[in-house]
Amino acid sequence: MVSMWRLACLSLCAAVAVSARAELVLAERGQAADRAIVVPEETAESVRYAAEELRDFTEKTVGVRLPIVTDADPLPPKAILLGQTRYTRDSAGDVGTDGFRLLARPPHLFVMGSPERGVLYGAYELLERYAGCRWYASWHAVVPKLERLAVPAALDVTEKPAFVMREPHWYDVLKHPDFAARLRVNARSWCRTEAKYGGEPCRFGGGLDICHTFEKLLPTKEFFDTHPEYFSMMGGRRVKEKTQPCLTNPDVLRIVTERVLERIRKDPGARFYGVSQNDNTKGCTCPECKAVDDEEGSRAGTLVRFLNALGEAVEKEFPDAVIETLAYQYTRRPPKKTRLRHNVVPCLCTIECDFAQPIGRSPYRHNIDFLSDIKGWSAQTDGLLVWDYTTDFSHFPLPFANVRSLQGNLRLFRANGARYVYEEGDHKGRHADFGELKTWLLAKWMWNPDLPEAELLDDFFAGYYGAGAPFVRRYFEELHRRQGAWSASAENPLLVFDGTENPALTDRFLAQAAECWAQAAKAARDDPACSYNVRMGSFSVDYARIARSAKLVRFTEAGALSPEENRALAQSLLDRMAEAGDIRLSLGSDAVRVKRWRAIADGSYRPAPVAEGRAEVEECYLGLSNPGRHGEFVIDPLAEDGRALKLFNTHFEWCATFGMDNCAFRPGVRYALSVRARAEVIADGEAFWAGVYDKVEERGRGGIEPRTKDVPDGYRWYDIITWEPKRSEYLWIGPGRFGKDGRSAVRAVWIDKIAFRPVP
Repeated sequence: MVSMWRLACLSLCAAVAVSARAELVLAERGQAADRAIVVPEETAESVRYAAEELRDFTEKTVGVRLPIVTDADPLPPKAILLGQTRYTRDSAGDVGTDGFRLLARPPHLFVMGSPERGVLYGAYELLERYAGCRWYASWHAVVPKLERLAVPAALDVTEKPAFVMREPHWYDVLKHPDFAARLRVNARSWCRTEAKYGGEPCRFGGGLDICHTFEKLLPTKEFFDTHPEYFSMMGGRRVKEKTQPCLTNPDVLRIVTERVLERIRKDPGARFYGVSQNDNTKGCTCPECKAVDDEEGSRAGTLVRFLNALGEAVEKEFPDAVIETLAYQYTRRPPKKTRLRHNVVPCLCTIECDFAQPIGRSPYRHNIDFLSDIKGWSAQTDGLLVWDYTTDFSHFPLPFANVRSLQGNLRLFRANGARYVYEEGDHKGRHADFGELKTWLLAKWMWNPDLPEAELLDDFFAGYYGAGAPFVRRYFEELHRRQGAWSASAENPLLVFDGTENPALTDRFLAQAAECWAQAAKAARDDPACSYNVRMGSFSVDYARIARSAKLVRFTEAGALSPEENRALAQSLLDRMAEAGDIRLSLGSDAVRVKRWRAIADGSYRPAPVAEGRAEVEECYLGLSNPGRHGEFVIDPLAEDGRALKLFNTHFEWCATFGMDNCAFRPGVRYALSVRARAEVIADGEAFWAGVYDKVEERGRGGIEPRTKDVPDGYRWYDIITWEPKRSEYLWIGPGRFGKDGRSAVRAVWIDKIAFRPVP
């Protein structure tokens, strides 16, 4: 016999279960709106925008347009109350400016949070979780057609983001703030954000952006000629080109402090003001700087002491201003003795790391060092900013299998106290390798790094590629499996400046990948939106195939397609570029690649012929920085083909370049590199200089600096280097450095061609 007490308990449990299953209906298809959206009469623009977004997407979902009213009106019988209305009693709790609470108190629903962004993000969570809305890209959303929109009657959900600043620095969120808001992305380091999207919580003010600002504050053009002691000493002499300030010089501190304060006065109220090293590794090694860095066990020693002094001066006038700086490359290791002031924040950069797997799991030496560095900086500050890298910066479109590292890295940053995260990707254009997927995943994981990867991948692939998803997913998984297996060795990292010859991705695999994308295109052809996404997604594999096959210099046949296949592939790439409209290919070299594809498509492209083991490359395939200022391509009857690249004597920068990833070299073979050049001599001095530089290791591999007395009239061949080339390297050439009188010893330098020759 069941006791009355047991019956009462069973009845209570049943009632609770029914209540848990009960729903609060917000709108129902075919029924008139019986619920209103209520906002405070006086509130932020983002709260009003949240009401509009909730109204508009509800209408798209169930065909019912909910009215928007203010709390100046009587409370409707059924309401969705946004923010702190006069009818709202419950608190959102400690959720900061971006967190929110969704609370059902039938017949009403409350979306609570700060008026800056919390209410807006709560509205998007409501639409995502219960209406099934998805925003995969600025041009591609999925808004299901539902019979009714409802939430649990016992709903009480609170969320708070893992990071204060969340910026996936990818093209789509930078160009479309409405899309960024829907992904709950809240930062714009270099862009202004409208008030309706929540403003700029992490704004960098005074024109002092997140990186490389010393040149703005202490310009070499203004100071070097009269005060060379203000700049880096390298090898016993002060350096003007690609230099840094001498941070132990008291005048440098005085000038930088005055100029930072001047900029803050003109633009007060920002969260950060960036004061950071220029983008090179030439930190000062004068005796005073070296002594400090040696004492601190890090070249960040001089930087931190300098910024602490600056921060102290800034705080006296602007107690809320924060000085942000870089812990980057040679300053990445924290100092042993000096700690950061509370108003100085480091931005720790992952640029050297392997990205095939999470930083904490990779055996690569720079990943191991990074783990030590992040722990050291974290112990010094509660405001750590991390600058992470999420694409191949040599070739944005190239397959770059780093998705398996993204979540683990964000968990690592969170575990070490990072509050601000900046995930740099392709900010130049759409459709980099899985660019839309990476943008979406980063936004999700910057909000909550614990969201399950498998569920997110299933969600995105189905919604973005439609019927083509299984074929794209097959390629995605094999791409990451191959890269993961290759990079399991500490000798085979996936780096952000890798070229086109990634050994993990064989030519055979790329051919199979192209077939996967072709099958996806066929499957998705009846859905215009998903068909577009597949066509643009396949750009990455086709880019890699033509980059390998259409090498300017080929000492091996790996990756080679027939001329007909190359022409068809080039035309297909050009067609997709025209269709996308705003696509960009890679940093600073779009025009060169597009020009080459056009030449391939029309049959005029002629790779360098290899005759008797020697390959010659015409000057037209060299890149030229600042055409018209540094040089120009000209008619030259003295050149073998009647054309040359003329370098002006107005500078001595490395203005003519040629990347080694333009070449298919045989591994393990040494090559001799030479240049056919001439110079018009006007004085004794350096005629030109040329060499090879490794942009990953940031060091030169060798070069020449011929004097004018050794340069005869007319063209001749000059041997530059004999070495085993790497795809991360490039040839550079510049006019000769100026003499003590500040003038060039040549009127101009002409480049006819360069040549490669294997050396037994």
